[in-house]
Amino acid sequence: MDIKEINPNLQSNENPEKPNNANPRIQRVLSMLLDHVVMTIVIVPLGLLIFGLIYQFEESLNQIIGIGLVFFPMFIYLNKDFFRAKSLAKRFIGYQIVDIKTKEPASELQCFIRNLTLPVWPLEVIVGLINPERRMGDFIANTKVITSKKEALKSIWVDSKNIRLKPNFIGILILGAVYFYGLSLLLFEMQ
Repeated sequence: MDIKEINPNLQSNENPEKPNNANPRIQRVLSMLLDHVVMTIVIVPLGLLIFGLIYQFEESLNQIIGIGLVFFPMFIYLNKDFFRAKSLAKRFIGYQIVDIKTKEPASELQCFIRNLTLPVWPLEVIVGLINPERRMGDFIANTKVITSKKEALKSIWVDSKNIRLKPNFIGILILGAVYFYGLSLLLFEMQ
């Protein structure tokens, strides 16, 4: 099978199975760190805005809405790879998440599931150093990271305009609600 058949975004001299530089472990961890920094820049202001709204309207909000608002920025983080299985950092560095069996871009649901390991992010970095193609979340979601053509960051804007409501998205909303509800119960039990 030709490389272009596996992933048409790849350059003909790139191997889809290996990261794109001499030290793939460092490149992959840098990609993870860049993803984390970018998502932090996105979700911290949103989180502050939400906390301000909750503080302002605390007495009129019920607990479920409050919990949902608090966890909304984290939900965004879990879906950072939603568009064509590429986060902003993956587009910039030249990576894509693919289904390990089909070699096709991972589905939105797979991308969400692979990011459920966010609470153990430091462990993910260690696993990324050991295996640059698959971190813990990839083993759970049956995915891996391959090299891909680098893209301009504005490509995510184009992708976001083309989004359609699909069953995967509804599944992600349901799974996200259950996941964050479970986390909130754990957090309230610890207090």
